[in-house]
Amino acid sequence: TEPQFCSLLAQGIPIVVDVDRKKLQGGWTPRDFIRRFGDRKITVVNAQTNRSSPSTVKSFFEQFGQQRRSGEILKLKDWPPEKDFRVEFVDHYESFVDAVPYPDTTRPDGVLNMRSHYPQNGVVPDLGPKMYNAFGTEEGENGNGSTRLHMDVTDAVNIMAHAEPFPDGRPGAARWDIFPHRSVSKLRDFLRVHGGFQGIGDPIHSQTIYLTPALLKTLAETHGVQPYTIYQTSGQAVYIPAGCPHQVSNQTDAVKVACDFLSMENLPVTEWLVHDYRRHRLAGGVAQDVLQLYPTLWYSW
Repeated sequence: TEPQFCSLLAQGIPIVVDVDRKKLQGGWTPRDFIRRFGDRKITVVNAQTNRSSPSTVKSFFEQFGQQRRSGEILKLKDWPPEKDFRVEFVDHYESFVDAVPYPDTTRPDGVLNMRSHYPQNGVVPDLGPKMYNAFGTEEGENGNGSTRLHMDVTDAVNIMAHAEPFPDGRPGAARWDIFPHRSVSKLRDFLRVHGGFQGIGDPIHSQTIYLTPALLKTLAETHGVQPYTIYQTSGQAVYIPAGCPHQVSNQTDAVKVACDFLSMENLPVTEWLVHDYRRHRLAGGVAQDVLQLYPTLWYSW
């Protein structure tokens, strides 16, 4: 039930839910995107080097399920980067909001989602949904994952809409490592000593580190910190509570769609993170509150 869901969310416990596939309608396969948006220009990112390069939807999605000789692990994240998902992908938006579990809390227009009460004639904070499409990543000590370690200011839901199968026919999956919010301080200390972080600001907010199996083992042995490890398959939604550091490694090529939501249960964590992010951004010379938390709270009230 939704009250039970909110209770787990307030405790900072990640949640995995099977989505009603009958509601997740529309074309979510690589072929569908090539057919509808093939000539569209996009920017892809190399997950290993973090370097961006121009491409097209067709060129990117044609490589799904293929053996790539170049060895590049590419991702198309935050798609579309500038336009409203609801306007750009009307069918996919309707499919997502219809299928997302616990709609009162998690839908962009959910009555318990405080973000939904922001005036539509204002500059509404863009909390998604957005698509995250990525190739399968290299497992082991040389891998950098699909998404490096970071924390979201708000709660978030991520639905895997499509995944290429493994070569042996098993369903494709993505590995999530989600750390409890209470472990943030120990995790930061570990990253500065063992993770090799030497940059400006915060080692988690920098989104430059992926914890390999060896680092995860050392973290558990030296600091007693272990993540919730989840293997997400097609048709599953993963809920990440606000303030829980997490990283993702696609084991096969996958299409995912995610959306942030602002829950009352985790509002104290969100407020703390707004200030924490501000300190990190100021260290790098940037101080923009994308969430616009206090105006959002005013309109919700």
